[in-house]
Amino acid sequence: MGLPPISASDLPAAAASLGLPTLTAERIAELTPIVEGLLGAYAFVEGAPDFLPAAPAGTRSHRIPSAQDNPYNAWFIRTSIKGSAEGPLTGKRVAIKDSVMIAGMPMINGSRELEGFEPEFDATVVTRILAAGGEIVGKTHCEYFCLSGGSHTGAGGPVRNPHNPDRSAGGSSSGSAVVVSIGEADMAIGADQAGSIRMPASFSGVVGLKPTWGLVPYTGVAPIEPQFDHVGPMTATVRDNARLLEVIAGPDGLDPRQLGVTTQAYVSELERGIRGLRVGILKEGFDHPNSEADVDSSVRSAAKVLAKLGAEVVDVSIPEHMIGPAIWAPIALDGLTHTVVTGSGFGIGRDDVYPTSFMQHLLARKAGLGELPQHILLMMLSSELVRLRRGYSLYGKAVNLARGLRATYDRALKDVDMLLMPTTPMKATPLPPADAPLALSWQRASEMFTNTCAFDVTHHPALSLPCGMSEGLPIGMMLVGRHCDESSLYRAAHAFEQAVDWKTC
Repeated sequence: MGLPPISASDLPAAAASLGLPTLTAERIAELTPIVEGLLGAYAFVEGAPDFLPAAPAGTRSHRIPSAQDNPYNAWFIRTSIKGSAEGPLTGKRVAIKDSVMIAGMPMINGSRELEGFEPEFDATVVTRILAAGGEIVGKTHCEYFCLSGGSHTGAGGPVRNPHNPDRSAGGSSSGSAVVVSIGEADMAIGADQAGSIRMPASFSGVVGLKPTWGLVPYTGVAPIEPQFDHVGPMTATVRDNARLLEVIAGPDGLDPRQLGVTTQAYVSELERGIRGLRVGILKEGFDHPNSEADVDSSVRSAAKVLAKLGAEVVDVSIPEHMIGPAIWAPIALDGLTHTVVTGSGFGIGRDDVYPTSFMQHLLARKAGLGELPQHILLMMLSSELVRLRRGYSLYGKAVNLARGLRATYDRALKDVDMLLMPTTPMKATPLPPADAPLALSWQRASEMFTNTCAFDVTHHPALSLPCGMSEGLPIGMMLVGRHCDESSLYRAAHAFEQAVDWKTC
């Protein structure tokens, strides 16, 4: 294709875009030959072959499920990609969130901007699932660019709750939660930046783990903000969750976020049981202004069950927990705007694998950004307004504050093995109508973040599991642990799961 030669208007336009002084004709003449020399490096890179993970061998096919086969609108596509004949996931049907790349399969990441795009390589988690004997049975609908905690913003239409189709399934990994809940997949992959694994797990009644940041390679997954991007397992049982994490965790040599992460034998650790574990009931995780009394009561009752099973359960107070959403927000809003919009979906600045065809596809569709859902435009406008006044200094300060919040949780986790609280303050909320006013759509997209989003920016592992039912809807309990200590969370969750039928609580 080649970069076009510089025209007389190009340098003045670039200077204006950067906010530089107007260039004189003399200055343009002086700059042009030097800039043309520098652009030669870009031209070389454009003509060179890319250096990406190898594409898988063979051909793959998919189908679009009919409405009758997809009553909750959870599936984006159905397929059957079979892995190794033997392995720890042999016989397991695995669904993949549509923010995760599968070579040769359509990928829209919940958006219209990516329609027509097909990745060239498999995400690391996909490669590992297939190598472990799992069968990929489809890709699941997610929220528009994964930017909602509800399940109503995706380009494919709302994903409906399996317990009440008039309610939200939670987001943004909405479809992954639903297909596991209804038994059409044994396991699923989700991604989590504010609670997007745990919130749909809570609303839909499955087990969802946001691992320690970097524990699972993010290679080949569409990002929002590298500082808090996570990918992890969603399953019907704790044991299956541990089994899937064992397969997908650990460095891949490509993701730069994986320095210092350590894995454990998660499945065998389940047999150690809960005795000896110390659980802290986080005071500030309850009694929020939008908390539902039955949710708080059910989670407190679950804590009593853990005590009866042999855990030491104590009360813990961390007042700083309540400022977590305020610290998270600048990182999220600026990350969205810089990475997804101006950064063509992947941004810059990391020694990462960049799917350049994905980035070029988004760039070509940039003219359609004005048609984004209103809640995304709201976030982008807020970020840009602050950038024009403060640059990215408040993003930087939020990252600094997140480090302080991380230390605060770490101090509490020296005295207890894990923190316990509701995953979401409420049960699944009503789906807003298609013509809902912005205020209602925004509320339904963001009202459930309170307990979950802080642990994305502090990078602690956090697991949601169902602990009860009320009004026909699941209630989620969240356990938060020390970095790279997913095993303790699994031990407590497995003990509870074995002792209690949450659907009758």
